[in-house]
Amino acid sequence: VSHVRHFTRYSALTRGMLTPRGRQDRTVVVVDVRPTATTRAADLFLQVQPGADFEVLTTLRALVREKEIRPETVGGIATTQLRELVERMKSCRFGVAFAGMGLTQTRGRDLTVSELFTLVAELNQYTRFSVIPMRGHGNVAGADQVMTWQSGYPFAVSFGRGYPVYGPGEFSAVDVLARREADAALIIASDPVAHFPADAARRLEEIPTIVLDPSLSLTTETARVVLPTACCGVDAAGTAYRMDGVPIRLRPVLPSTRPTDEQILGQIIARLDGVPDSR
Repeated sequence: VSHVRHFTRYSALTRGMLTPRGRQDRTVVVVDVRPTATTRAADLFLQVQPGADFEVLTTLRALVREKEIRPETVGGIATTQLRELVERMKSCRFGVAFAGMGLTQTRGRDLTVSELFTLVAELNQYTRFSVIPMRGHGNVAGADQVMTWQSGYPFAVSFGRGYPVYGPGEFSAVDVLARREADAALIIASDPVAHFPADAARRLEEIPTIVLDPSLSLTTETARVVLPTACCGVDAAGTAYRMDGVPIRLRPVLPSTRPTDEQILGQIIARLDGVPDSR
């Protein structure tokens, strides 16, 4: 289970203005490639074939528009079940789609995610519906918030032209590494060697990498330079964003002699000021 308090705090059991009885006032639908502990707690479980997310989402969009669907099954799911799901979504008072990281594990992942967002937008013609990504690592939402504030885009942003260019599937770290375009990497508080696909992780092992991290990891073991930093919420102050976008101020509980990420990056920027552009 990747989000141990998700059911109790956000999605299934918590009570609200429209759901005073908690779980009894909700319908939980889980779409996954295999049965899990989460699917056992669902009212409806739809088992989709691996790699068929885009086809299923496209079919759901067509059903929302009341288009005719000829195949009896799509992505391993009966069309009748998809039609039932659409009716549930259109008739609910407030729906939320929690998008797991599995949507990003196949080819065309940017198109798959876009299809989900478009589906949610079209459902808002009938009811209130939102989408929230399930975050896989610490403070991913914070990184997205800052990138959006700075550039207007949440991720996969290239500054190579002197201004921000948004390109999911083109400028995301995995794709740039897999195409062997990157010849150096600065990694801050993450472990991509342990979590990226094999070809991207292999490229990180081949190129010079500089890592800022309070902990040892597979990435620090392969790095050319490792700069130990203070840990936010332990020996440094900082801000983290919850999965639902709420900022949480973190205060240190222990003293530390290690510099923070911000201090190290500030020193690097100060040293770079005045260095001529080599492009």
